[in-house]
Amino acid sequence: MRNVISLLPVALVLAAAQAVQAQQDPLTLSAGYTLQSDSNLFRLPANANVQNLTGQSSASETIGVTTVGLGFNTRQSLQTLSVNLDLVDYQYQKFSYLSFTANNYNASWQWAITPRVTGTFSTDRKETLNSFADFTGYRQRNQRLDTSTRFDATIQLDGPWRLIAGASTTRQENQLAQVTGSDFTTNAVDAGVRHVFSSGSSLSYQMRVGKGNYLNRTVPNTSALDDQYTQIDNDLRLRWDLGGGTSASANLTHINRTHPLYGQRDYSGFNTGAGLNLALSGKTSINLAYSHVLDAYAANNSNYSSTDRISVGPVWQVSPKVGVRFKHEWAQRSYLGSPTAGTSSNRQDMTRDTTLSVNWQPHDQLALSAALQSASRGVNQAGLDYDSTMLLFTAQLTY
Repeated sequence: MRNVISLLPVALVLAAAQAVQAQQDPLTLSAGYTLQSDSNLFRLPANANVQNLTGQSSASETIGVTTVGLGFNTRQSLQTLSVNLDLVDYQYQKFSYLSFTANNYNASWQWAITPRVTGTFSTDRKETLNSFADFTGYRQRNQRLDTSTRFDATIQLDGPWRLIAGASTTRQENQLAQVTGSDFTTNAVDAGVRHVFSSGSSLSYQMRVGKGNYLNRTVPNTSALDDQYTQIDNDLRLRWDLGGGTSASANLTHINRTHPLYGQRDYSGFNTGAGLNLALSGKTSINLAYSHVLDAYAANNSNYSSTDRISVGPVWQVSPKVGVRFKHEWAQRSYLGSPTAGTSSNRQDMTRDTTLSVNWQPHDQLALSAALQSASRGVNQAGLDYDSTMLLFTAQLTY
């Protein structure tokens, strides 16, 4: 009942907005419902004592997700404004203490002083439930709130050159404390140059300097967990338009992360990536991607993780109203570095995620979809493996 009542104000706003929609074409109203089943909600290994850990004989769950949204999009001269507000209600059938209602939004202003001086100001907010792949508080709800705001500008010089610059702030907060996913806030600035070829391809270089603070940490401490960090990224990116709907991309980024109090947590290295979006015909395409990413993972015997990921995703547009997508992804994650003179973690994860989805739009205002997902993780340490199968059905109505 509480969740139904919380949806009433938004429902009233949607009803009122619908009444004036004819006079306000930029206004968009939407409502959706997703029914999701998950065979292993808590990502437990096959030999886990589910009853002791969760209080139930099975870790399977059925989740109903109701979404109502209000959108506004308009273009006035050189300015474009987009605002989307979403209220998302998650209802868990067996593990009802996990149910919650998220208030999400995203907004962007694509501004222009002249056709040669343009940019974007954007902000967003998203509430989710932390994945149980890493969080083991099986009888507690641990919501995560991510917010970000960014301003960027592009100045077109004579010919193909562009100057690019920006500033951003991001914040992550968890309902319950986590060590490797601690609350933080980051402020960053970046600047660089981009060369745009006549074919539409582009090559860019950008330097980014970010200053971060971990929230709710007391220093000094025996775990060598710093409350601040600085990260400098030097990023080189290529986008290559091959014609006929086919494009390729590549990036090479050197990152250097330092900590003022516990320098033993520092790390540096290269992130790399490459992708190919290949148009096979007017109805079929395939996306191939590879990435190598370093990311902070401050634990007792590791400072960061290194993840290599490969994905393949064919797409078949059966008809203007029906599309079929498939995606298979492999990833290997290693945990590296050490805050002490002791041995670094030798943990390695191998994950496989497969999704098959069918999308059908029988009407301009109605979209239906179904998806079958399989996720698995194999770890060279006991008690961390899991297998899970998910089935989702979604209906989305837009006015």
